[in-house]
Amino acid sequence: MRKRESKRSELILAILFATASLISGCGSKEPAKDMPGTTEQVGATHLPSQKDLAQVELVYYFPSPPQKDLQAINEELNRLIKPKINATVKLNMIDLGNYDQKMNFMIASGEPFDLAFTSTWINNYFQNASKGAYVAIDELLDKYGPQTKAGVPAHIWNAAKVNGKLYGAINYQVMATSYGFDVQKELADKYHFDWKNAKTFEDLEPFLNAVKKGETNKIPLEYSKTGDIFVGAPPLYGFDIIGDQRMPGWVRLNDKDLKVVDQYDTSEFKKLIAQSRKWYEKEYFRKDAATTKEIAADRKAARYVMAMPAYQTLDSTEDSFSSGGLKAITGVEWYRKRITKPIITTDRAAATITAISRTSKNPERAMMFLELMNSDPQVANLLNFGIEGKHYKKISDTRIERIKDSGYDPNFPWVFGNNLILWKTENDASDATEKWDQLNKTSDLSPILGFTFNTEAVKSEIAQCQVVIDQYLSALTTGTADPDKIQPEFIDELKKSGVDKVITEKQKQLDEWRKANGK
Repeated sequence: MRKRESKRSELILAILFATASLISGCGSKEPAKDMPGTTEQVGATHLPSQKDLAQVELVYYFPSPPQKDLQAINEELNRLIKPKINATVKLNMIDLGNYDQKMNFMIASGEPFDLAFTSTWINNYFQNASKGAYVAIDELLDKYGPQTKAGVPAHIWNAAKVNGKLYGAINYQVMATSYGFDVQKELADKYHFDWKNAKTFEDLEPFLNAVKKGETNKIPLEYSKTGDIFVGAPPLYGFDIIGDQRMPGWVRLNDKDLKVVDQYDTSEFKKLIAQSRKWYEKEYFRKDAATTKEIAADRKAARYVMAMPAYQTLDSTEDSFSSGGLKAITGVEWYRKRITKPIITTDRAAATITAISRTSKNPERAMMFLELMNSDPQVANLLNFGIEGKHYKKISDTRIERIKDSGYDPNFPWVFGNNLILWKTENDASDATEKWDQLNKTSDLSPILGFTFNTEAVKSEIAQCQVVIDQYLSALTTGTADPDKIQPEFIDELKKSGVDKVITEKQKQLDEWRKANGK
């Protein structure tokens, strides 16, 4: 790992709200004939004059728990954006547990849509970009999204490139991430859990055991297929990913030779799944953890006592402060414990992206909407918090208090644009935004940050390996399957599916990238 160089030219973020000049050029598709040559200032950004644009509707998909007042938000959003870009947006919220399946079907069938949330962990960004599911946005970003571009540091944009091109706008949020766990404050105090000094999984066992015995209505440890305890936190085990988060072919962060390995055939993975087996047998996980996609209800009811992996921003051992996100969902206080140092990996840099579909008939207008979502506080805060007086109360110019059970509170800020322009909530520290922004600028960087993998040469092997991973991974990481028997079977099936060819190709491309970049 290396510290990010302190060149001011790389910190474009410092001029986030400065007026950006419109850069001439054309989009990755031919611009529509109604695209004007003149511009007017809209909010804090330059966009084409509304009177010169034909009206269009954009279809936008993203993950979120169901929201009763979605239609009211949709109507208010269109009231805000139509005068600016002469477009309306149809918001489509899909529950997190079903989002992957829905988007995979739409992309495979060629069903038309304009915008979608994508990432390394759901609706796979790198795979979809490589197979042509998304529009390359480099020129669109320059022409219609100057503030979106200025709002994200250059090294983070570079980490999201595929074959040298960008296929989505990064939703700028906490990229520099520490990994650890969240634990309910009341129960940690009740059972005298020394959470501040917990550093290994073994350190958690006495507390999880006490909760299992003493809290019959609780589930000691949360598990989600979209937040797998292993692939959801590679740096917790000393790794960074290459390409798809789940696909074999990771590198160890402390390996100066950057050897690509099958992470599922390492001592780190074997130790984890042995631990998970013990935890499963002691009923620390839900019995159906390996197959369930729905955890929102149990999470909201605060039935899960500990969440891991948890993505941290600060060293929370310095005081007993609550987790804003989980407190807002559960209504209870949480301790947060970081185990690793903050680091920006490719996995995190590309963890929250909004892409434009190749089936979109209006990619230019889609980019104009993304520019508003990333630069217009009215638009961004509406999508995140809803309507003033109905879903939240304004406490000050920069802080709100959410109204309980109001009908709109998705609490997924990483879905909607640049988080720097969001208001703080009742749970946020006064300097929370400034601190995570500074961490993004100063934290360690993965030694392979900026390297992206071209899957073209091994597409069929990746597809075959994905089938095997879907069959085995969750059963192993939840402890549902006997690791002594199933892990060797998992490795054998991966080899039959061509995993060695995938790893060889990753190593070849990584070596070429290192040579070209003097690494």
